[in-house]
Amino acid sequence: MKTIRNIIGAAVLLGMASCSLDEPAFDPVVEDSERKPIVISGTISQEYATRANDTGFCNGDVVGIYIVDYDGETPGTLLNEGNRADNLRFTFDEAAYKWNPAYEIYWKDKNTHIDIYGYYPWGSPEDVENYVFEVEKDQRREAANGQMGGYEASDFLWGKAEDNAPAAAVIHLGFNHMMASARITLAEGIGFEAGEWAAAQKQVIVLNTARKSSINLKTGSVKASDEIPTTGTIPYKDGDDYRAIIVPQTVPADAELISVTIDGESYFLKKSEDFTYYPGKQHNFTVTVNKRAAGGGLEFVLTSESITVWENDPVSHDAIAREYVVINVPEAGTLDKCIEEAGKDLTKVRNLKITGQINSRDFAVMKYRMIRLSAINLKEVIIVAGEGGDLGENMHYEPNRDDEIPALAMNKKESLTSLVLPDKLKYISGHSGGNGGAFAECHNLSGSLTIPEGVEEIGHAAFADCSSITGTLTLPSTLKRIGSAEGYTSYWDGAFKNCNFVCELIIPDSVVEIGLGTFLNCVNFYGELRLPDNLVKIGASAFQGCKNLTGALTIPQGVTDIPESCFEGCWLGGTLSLHDGIKTIGNNAFANNGFKGELRLPKELEVVGPYTFYNDDFSGELILPKNLQTIGKFAFAYNWRLMGTIVIPENVISIGGGAFTSCGAQGYILPEGLESLRYEVNDYDGAQYGVFENNFYIGRIVCKGTIPAYVQDGAFHGVAKDNFTLEVPESAIQQYQAATGWKDFKRISAYRNLVIRPSMATAINTSVTRDLVLTADDEWYVESQPDWVTLDKTSGTGKSEIKLTFAEMPAGSEPREGEVVFMLKGKDYRTRCKVTQYDYKYAEDEFITLQEATKGNGKINIVLLGDGYNAKDISEGKLMENVTEAYGHFFDIEPYRTYKDYFNVYTAVSVSPESGVGSVNTIIYNRFNTTAKSGVTLGGRNDSDNQMIIDYICNAPNVSAENLNQTLVIMVPNTYDYGGICYMWDEGFAIAYCPMSDYGYPYDFRGVIQHEAGGHGFGKLGDEYIYHNTFIDACGCTCCGHSDAIYGAHSLGWYDNLSLTGKMSEVPWSHLIFHEKYSGFVDIFEGGFMHNRGVYRSEQNSCMNNDIPYYSTISRESIVKRIKRYAGEEYSFEDFVANDVIEVEMTETKSSDNTFLNNIRASQQHEPVFMGKLPSLK
Repeated sequence: MKTIRNIIGAAVLLGMASCSLDEPAFDPVVEDSERKPIVISGTISQEYATRANDTGFCNGDVVGIYIVDYDGETPGTLLNEGNRADNLRFTFDEAAYKWNPAYEIYWKDKNTHIDIYGYYPWGSPEDVENYVFEVEKDQRREAANGQMGGYEASDFLWGKAEDNAPAAAVIHLGFNHMMASARITLAEGIGFEAGEWAAAQKQVIVLNTARKSSINLKTGSVKASDEIPTTGTIPYKDGDDYRAIIVPQTVPADAELISVTIDGESYFLKKSEDFTYYPGKQHNFTVTVNKRAAGGGLEFVLTSESITVWENDPVSHDAIAREYVVINVPEAGTLDKCIEEAGKDLTKVRNLKITGQINSRDFAVMKYRMIRLSAINLKEVIIVAGEGGDLGENMHYEPNRDDEIPALAMNKKESLTSLVLPDKLKYISGHSGGNGGAFAECHNLSGSLTIPEGVEEIGHAAFADCSSITGTLTLPSTLKRIGSAEGYTSYWDGAFKNCNFVCELIIPDSVVEIGLGTFLNCVNFYGELRLPDNLVKIGASAFQGCKNLTGALTIPQGVTDIPESCFEGCWLGGTLSLHDGIKTIGNNAFANNGFKGELRLPKELEVVGPYTFYNDDFSGELILPKNLQTIGKFAFAYNWRLMGTIVIPENVISIGGGAFTSCGAQGYILPEGLESLRYEVNDYDGAQYGVFENNFYIGRIVCKGTIPAYVQDGAFHGVAKDNFTLEVPESAIQQYQAATGWKDFKRISAYRNLVIRPSMATAINTSVTRDLVLTADDEWYVESQPDWVTLDKTSGTGKSEIKLTFAEMPAGSEPREGEVVFMLKGKDYRTRCKVTQYDYKYAEDEFITLQEATKGNGKINIVLLGDGYNAKDISEGKLMENVTEAYGHFFDIEPYRTYKDYFNVYTAVSVSPESGVGSVNTIIYNRFNTTAKSGVTLGGRNDSDNQMIIDYICNAPNVSAENLNQTLVIMVPNTYDYGGICYMWDEGFAIAYCPMSDYGYPYDFRGVIQHEAGGHGFGKLGDEYIYHNTFIDACGCTCCGHSDAIYGAHSLGWYDNLSLTGKMSEVPWSHLIFHEKYSGFVDIFEGGFMHNRGVYRSEQNSCMNNDIPYYSTISRESIVKRIKRYAGEEYSFEDFVANDVIEVEMTETKSSDNTFLNNIRASQQHEPVFMGKLPSLK
């Protein structure tokens, strides 16, 4: 049987388990937008004699759950299928102390009650009123190879929780033993020599009982079969204790119930009246065996018989049980006394379960006196207030409040390996000034850590340096504070610092404060870091060193101060969103994160501390807020993609050394009140650097101050001081010419406001006109211009619009360049517009046919356009080279390679005034206004730009309003910085933006073209990659689409490669799963469309998943159907199969050797944007 396979290999969070297609695939319908999941806990009703796990269940136990909605106040009826949940698997995670569902299930709404039915062990009932169940014949068989032992497999449990309201945080489901238990104890009597009884061969068999039964899952009632097997049931053996699971039934009078054989002599237990095995009861028989005098044989005597409650079974539930001591403490502070009264040695107890009440003194007893204590189960404990004190020398303990685990409770308890926290708990305390937290430095504490619901505060260093905790961390929805963000604590007080949790870090929305060093150096957290919306305070170093987190980071609105090193060294690699209410950003706060895209600083920001944005990868123009007062050393160092002119705000009086070292800005404007530019040591490498050191691209510096700022040696190291004019106030020219640091500039002149935008204009041979804007303080005029350009205005006053026209340049001419020089009237102050013109074989806006269709009706069009290519780029062949490469990549993948002849392919010579792509803060003038609109997303600035593209491509041969729905535009922007994206209109038209990615395989330029253009743009395929470890219906993110987006795409006939159901008969590729050509790799795989649960795809790997050069089979078929429909031809599945080319190596898992590339997707790829109806042509 084929199974639904999950893309994530390790189940680390709720609901991450694969499920068999034998299970009904349930698609939860959630009418409540809050989508509250149903959470279940389960226990077995029985006496616990030895089990440390007080639920009776062990790690890995699986129960089946049915959930039935009420109809108003009337309970619903349990059906075979169609319930809110049908036979849903819940697996017990003992370390985390919770039940994990195979997939999340949700309340219908805020009002509808439910009944819950559960049973164990999980199976596949065909009829809920007649579930055929058989107990094992040989119950001695041990668990092996993932299979339950014979006894456990026979132990059928059932439970029902009635009339549960949505307000319930957790629903308790009590399970009952529905079979009967036979317990036969053999007791040594008289007459045996020493060791003889122990050496005797013993056998016990339960006779004359039916092993088959019919169970009604509605009621839990069990009916025995009429078939009585001729062979008996063999119990498991524990010393001289034998236990067997029996189907409840009545054995007729005088029938043999039990046979006991010892060294070949047998005894048969019979009853003179009918004997009944009752469900849920333990039937106890003690047979004493005496040895008669020489040659007299054995005497068997039934010495006791009783029916009692069911005791837990040492071999049941994984056949693993921790032996433990259960101690009830009726009066807090008397744990040691209670243990002694139970006859136990404090120093030898390893595993302890406590009930009753305890306080700080009892924690001290466990910490100091119970030297071997390893496992602690506090689940049922009530913690009451206690005073501090001392048990003896160096045995100090702190006071505690009600429901509080005190500071120092188990601090540095090296023997502690396992911990279950109380159900009723509010505070887990810390201790300021060092690792005095409740469980700090418990270096051997292991497994997962679940903080129970109800906990509001986790104190300083509570679990600091618990380095052996390598499981998951689960935080409660009631949590408000983790540590403290202020006071006299420091990073070494981090609540979870240096822990090794391996999971996504999910911080509840209830959290308002995350203290200093809380997750410092928790290096194994992975996934995207989402800060709670209600967060108000973050402490220094809170997330420092969490180096495996990835993606974008958004600072919540309530956080106004970001302290030092808060996110240092996380290497998130996505975008950074800072709101306008942030006032200060501390030292190193965002250093070493590799953030992409533009850095938009808060409007109210007052302080940027040292190293704040050190060694990131921001791009575009940096705009500093007007209220900024402090720029610390190395604040923006090594952001080499920053560009444009940086204006230093008026309130800044000093700039730290290295603040802009190795940045790519082209100019700086320094404020009037600036007093110093410093030269300081870099704490990362020990070398000294100046403010603007190695700013190789500076072409302008403007100083507004009449008194030159003090310049420390090295402030301008690496700046070409003879390449541009240092602009200063006219009255201060002589002072600057004499001042240290400033006098090194060879050209110093007065500053005036005279600016031309853009400052360059380019053209190819064609005569064209460019628009310029001149801003001037006063009257201006054109001092000079080349004779091959003309201006519609050569003088004016103030701001003016100017049209510059290039004359046609004869073919074959050499490039020509010059300057149009504008000058303020009566002032020796100029600005220049550089003009260049280049020879090229095609005219501007000329369309070029790369391929004509030779099959079909010739109405399928691809138009390849470039944007951000100026005349120089085009004359050097860069535009044609890049669009030709894109053309090749598009058709270098099946099925486009096979069906290539159905397409017309065109390109055009679209000249941009400037080279490159702009962004929010950076204006670059290009032909189609391609801009980084947010983060790293490319696109036109607005709908008018889309309209401009549509109107433009209709000048191509064979492209018209009638066949726009069969036309794809592939836009190749002149950039390597941004991710691909596709804009799709309902009718089928699409614009795919495909930048020339310089990342390695598979996220290279080829991958972008085949994913965005071939996959989304023409193929109308959905994304299969995964961002979020959650169900698609439960995800509350705003960064991507959810189920409604898939439903919308399906309504348009798109996204054939995705399904919101895992039912084999309903997925769009059901016809391929068992096809002889495809069955080896086409199946049902869970995970896709940015979510790992609740959405399904057909193959493990594909271009829509990780950009490899391979489309899945259903994707290839969907593309071929579209080609045939557009071409006016009939589609045939048989023809598709016959012509389908499978690249076999691509159907197998292929991963990149560079783990960095595996994190690119989160910041470099974006789901398609649905644009609605196509606008009409102008």
